[in-house]
Formats: sequence, structure tokens, C-alpha cells
Amino acid sequence: MASVNISLNQLLEVINSLNEIEKIQVRSALESEVEVSEDANEELLRRKKAFEEGRMTSRSWKDIKGKYERL
Repeated sequence: MASVNISLNQLLEVINSLNEIEKIQVRSALESEVEVSEDANEELLRRKKAFEEGRMTSRSWKDIKGKYERL
């Protein structure tokens, strides 16, 4: 599993660049019920706090995509 921290504008840019089938898959995933484990919830809260305190950096979607396309 990969974890990426991007801004809302970057997320919208990524979603807008998807083809129609990919957009349907994203919509389906977002609309389905999701259970988050206690460990995952704690990690999310830890990352949220770090982001709010400015201790978390962000990178452009282009940089992230470039890094993982090479794998």
C-alpha cells in the first residue's frame, strides 16, 4: 500500500486526469462503506496533526507519479 499526502487541488487535478472508467471506479470506492481499523485511524490522526503543525511536506503529483512509474 502506498501513502501520499497531496493538497485538495492536487487531488482534483489527478481525478480530472482520469479516464471515465477510472472515475467510475474512484466514485464506487468512495461511495462504498469503509471500515478503518483502530491502528489506521490512529495513523490518520497522527498524520493530520503533523500536517496541521507544518511537520509534513508535500510534493507535486507529477513528482510522485514520476517516482512510481519507474518501479
